[in-house]
Amino acid sequence: MKAKILIVEDQFIEANNLKIILKKAGYLVCPLASSVPGALKIIENEKPDLVLLDIYLDGKLTGIDLAKYLREKNIAFVFLSANSTKETLDEAKVTRPYGFLVKPFREKDILPGTCMNNTWLQNQSGRKL
Repeated sequence: MKAKILIVEDQFIEANNLKIILKKAGYLVCPLASSVPGALKIIENEKPDLVLLDIYLDGKLTGIDLAKYLREKNIAFVFLSANSTKETLDEAKVTRPYGFLVKPFREKDILPGTCMNNTWLQNQSGRKL
């Protein structure tokens, strides 16, 4: 079974495009989240293997805040970013993401061998990415 992926992105068009690409490639995709509170509910219910996470989200909390929680729970995450400052990127790097995807992205940027660490997911979840 392929990995279960959560997309946390407040721009619906980008989130939906990402969802379509991942589903077409055979991944299980959790319901979309546009905020940290929404993502936390989905994480609790769906137990994703990987989270694709925008840095700037709806609400007071950022993707960096959520990344700290994901790191504590040993859930892999990849940041999605468009126009981040050096300061923001430096703050994001401290959370030790499994990668960064720069928006706008293409299908080939998203699929395994590029942004997702196949070895880590295979070792951690026993599932094939």
